[in-house]
Amino acid sequence: MLPRALASSAQPFMRPATDADCASLARVWRRAWCSANPSVESVAPPDHWEVRVRAEFGLPCVTLVRAAGPEITAFLVLDLASAYLHQLFVDPDFQGQGAGAKLLQQVNRLCPDGWTLHVATANHGARRFYARHGLVEGLVDTHPATGRERVLCRWSPPATPAAG
Repeated sequence: MLPRALASSAQPFMRPATDADCASLARVWRRAWCSANPSVESVAPPDHWEVRVRAEFGLPCVTLVRAAGPEITAFLVLDLASAYLHQLFVDPDFQGQGAGAKLLQQVNRLCPDGWTLHVATANHGARRFYARHGLVEGLVDTHPATGRERVLCRWSPPATPAAG
């Protein structure tokens, strides 16, 4: 059997999330979070993730999904007013195929003056991914709700040469 990433013949596309996407967003978020945190012994059940999607995604943030046909393969949650990326997750079956990079391109387009996000210090894969895409690590602190250590990352647009 082919992995879903190879079996899908639909060309991936980006679109805003809708209320009908909540269960799919929760599934992708949980799968990607588990993949990024393999040492965590107990992970909340799927219903917990759907409750969080309904509570945390939406206005004032914009939620974009990357989909292949009807299947959501990745998503981001971005607060445009504060230029803060709350979430960016790619389903493990679709990682390494450019979906995360495409989402970051959208963030750069929507926040051309720069933006920030926090990433868990223990999530070395995500930290390498963001560094490859030009984000610079800064302040290390602890997440106010979970107590997990995290690092603030910042993307700034490339400097333009002064006109001479």
